[in-house]
Amino acid sequence: MKRWAPVFAVAMFINTSYGTLSYAFSVLISSDAAGGAFGARTVSLGFGAALLVSGVASLGAGTLADLFGSRRLMAAGSVLGAVALCLLAACREPWQAVLVLTFVAGPAMAATFYEPVYVLMNRWFAPHERPRAYGVLTFLSGFSITIYTPLTRWLVDAVGWREGVVVLAAILVSVGLIVPMIISEPPRAAQGRQSLRHLVSETRAGLRQGDRAFWTFTLLFFVATVAFSGFSFHMIAQLETRGFERTNVANAIAITGIVSLPARLLLPALSGRVASSVLLAVCFALLAVAAIIASVANEWWHVWLYIAVFGAVFGAIYPLRALVTSERFSGEYFGRLIGAQALFIAVGRALGPAAIGQFADGRRSYQIAFQAAAVVLALSALGMIALLARGSARARSGTDRRLP
Repeated sequence: MKRWAPVFAVAMFINTSYGTLSYAFSVLISSDAAGGAFGARTVSLGFGAALLVSGVASLGAGTLADLFGSRRLMAAGSVLGAVALCLLAACREPWQAVLVLTFVAGPAMAATFYEPVYVLMNRWFAPHERPRAYGVLTFLSGFSITIYTPLTRWLVDAVGWREGVVVLAAILVSVGLIVPMIISEPPRAAQGRQSLRHLVSETRAGLRQGDRAFWTFTLLFFVATVAFSGFSFHMIAQLETRGFERTNVANAIAITGIVSLPARLLLPALSGRVASSVLLAVCFALLAVAAIIASVANEWWHVWLYIAVFGAVFGAIYPLRALVTSERFSGEYFGRLIGAQALFIAVGRALGPAAIGQFADGRRSYQIAFQAAAVVLALSALGMIALLARGSARARSGTDRRLP
């Protein structure tokens, strides 16, 4: 139990960072919160920009995690995130909110979301132990939406959105400072201050470690992210255009979080026996099936089938991505490489909803967009299998290093 205590601690950290800096905004965008004060479009713009900046900042965050360790990065990111939330509560003009979210919350996300924790996990666990460890981490980290969405709603109703956001900031900084204090990690080689030029040089050195297989895998994951983040973001709106009642749809789709819990634990753990690349390809294929089901849903059983298929796999997508990368690049440059992937993922998460949104003017348009997303996911799955097959062939011939 003592061995797994740090995993429980960092899972609490992830639940808190995602809950306060991400899932809380599903409530804050509403008309009685920041959405009413600044406009829902403004809050959406600021949050989307924050995601993009977090992706860019992940390059630097990965370098810092590699050189100095993750604990100080997580603590600093928590403080910065709490400052962002307090500044948001103090904003009076829409442009102020956009700037705070973009340039303060964005870097905080990079320092407090999964990537620094993945670097920690690689240092704590040997390669054969990581599948189970990632599964436990992902399972325990899957409760942020369940905890912080209703908590944020209660805070907004009880004390107002500005005061509620300050409470969220206090929670973030408390957990964000306590957890790094109670966990440990091996000392890093770099100590003391480093010049910005040196850090940039180290980041470039890390990126050069990625070979063609790494960048092909990253590109495949990027296009898949665009597809599934796009159709999942528009799922409720799409079902409304097909005649389903708004509140019932929202309540039904919320169940996907609960449905996803077994896969969060089991699929990463299963990668100890089945290649992570294969499992990830299967997940992409099932997401394609989910998109097709959603595109033709006319009855409630269609909706429940979508929830079953989508919920069964979507929670395992990101930990499997980290495991694939870890299997291939688990050394001193891991943080920088997974940080580079985080940049692509952030761009994909921002592009996906915008791309599907271009077709949001009616039932038929949504149907075409969802089916196009299914095709992209299916092609990504095939590309993943092809990449794995090529890597296996080269490994047998001894002409190249093992591919993901």
